[in-house]
Amino acid sequence: MAFDEEQLTEEQSARRRRWRRIRTSVTLLVLIGVVIGAAWYSWDNVVGEDDSATSDTGNQPCAPGVPTAAPAPAEVQINVYNATDRNGLASAVAGQVRDRGFVVVDVDNDPLGRDITGTAEVRSGPAAQAAAELVATLVAGAVYVPDERTEATIDLVLGDAFEALADPAAPPPTPAADLPPCGAAP
Repeated sequence: MAFDEEQLTEEQSARRRRWRRIRTSVTLLVLIGVVIGAAWYSWDNVVGEDDSATSDTGNQPCAPGVPTAAPAPAEVQINVYNATDRNGLASAVAGQVRDRGFVVVDVDNDPLGRDITGTAEVRSGPAAQAAAELVATLVAGAVYVPDERTEATIDLVLGDAFEALADPAAPPPTPAADLPPCGAAP
């Protein structure tokens, strides 16, 4: 009987070792899969595709600065800020912006306190980029500066080189090179 018990114990030990190897292998495969999945997810979120220079129609490059699918001025809420030393500039420009049909929400000095040497900065979140491009046509040489806001307001921040709003009868700015406007069919 001692022989059968020893043999049974050796068989059980061998079976346990085999299952332990299988369990270890399966655990390692699952962990490798999780690591690969996490790496792929992270890479996709961090790197991702840059949609800012392509249109929705075939991923063709497009010319920035030309408003596409822009809302009507009455649907655009603008904050007019003064980043200069000129008193009353934001208030005067806000009146002109209202006259052009936009909704002026706030008139004040630039809350970020930045020095803007150009004519103007137009700031908005990514969801309001089309409206921001429309606002940028109000000031020749305005620069679009995206930020992380979630609301749809647009900041028009007047800089040191600002002299006047663009002529509303003037044609829109010419697109760069031979690129179609963003959102246009190729």
